Amino acid sequence: MKKIATIIFTILLFIIGCSNKSSNENASDTSNTKLQVYASIYPIYDFAKKIAGDKADIYNMTSAGSEPHDFEITSKDMANLTKANLFIYNGGGMEHWVDTVKDSIKDIKYIEASLGIPNDELDPHFWLSPIKAKKEMENIKNAFIEIDSNNANYYNSNYNVYAAHLDDLDNIFRNYLSNIKNTNLVVTHPAFGHFCKEYSLNQVAIARDEADPKAMSETITFIKNNNIEAIFYEDFSSSKLVDSIAKETGVKIYTLNPIESLSEEYINSGEDYFSVMEKNFEALTNGLK
Repeated sequence: MKKIATIIFTILLFIIGCSNKSSNENASDTSNTKLQVYASIYPIYDFAKKIAGDKADIYNMTSAGSEPHDFEITSKDMANLTKANLFIYNGGGMEHWVDTVKDSIKDIKYIEASLGIPNDELDPHFWLSPIKAKKEMENIKNAFIEIDSNNANYYNSNYNVYAAHLDDLDNIFRNYLSNIKNTNLVVTHPAFGHFCKEYSLNQVAIARDEADPKAMSETITFIKNNNIEAIFYEDFSSSKLVDSIAKETGVKIYTLNPIESLSEEYINSGEDYFSVMEKNFEALTNGLK
């Protein structure tokens, strides 16, 4: 089943690439002036680019490979935002600085991409659930239509393409994860609350401080008592702590990307939300049985 699911995922990515190219090539731009749109973090930037196609210039406020939780707005950022037609932010507590921007710059449109999404987990990583990612993309699409109604059909068309792919993505994850026996997802970064809720998994965040022997002992005990076969960490974080736990417990280590930010290397090689979710899927099929 894992091999079949991986093949389906690869076909899906090929279709996505072709669909995106087709929608952009067939569009007729009646204006030489593109919308200027700023996005707060990478996934919102990626969704906005997919919806806007060639109708807007999209800028990601957080640089490649940076930690968006640590982002602080600068005077240069504020100056750039005064040129924007639209500013899209994730919401859910991801951008602690957004109120400062909204209080200072009044004459641009703001859209909270997660508007209407329940957040009982107090976890801002909505996009890791394909269903909630679709809602974020829908909110972004509606914002583009509101400020550029002449191109409503174009934005709707792009949204419909990616909404269908997100549904396919959801089905692929759901079909595999509904058949696993051990539903504990042990991670170093507790960013997968919405993902786990979607697929009935139990997110367990391991101790992140190797100097805390009590926390380390509890993590190791949980892994041993619950027959955990793998732990997952972010590919750009230090693996020293994970290596120590793996040595003690014998578990395997896989990377799981929260897609908060992509490295320059990833971006230059053409990676995007869907391709990284494919890598996450492969990691989960290896680590969760």
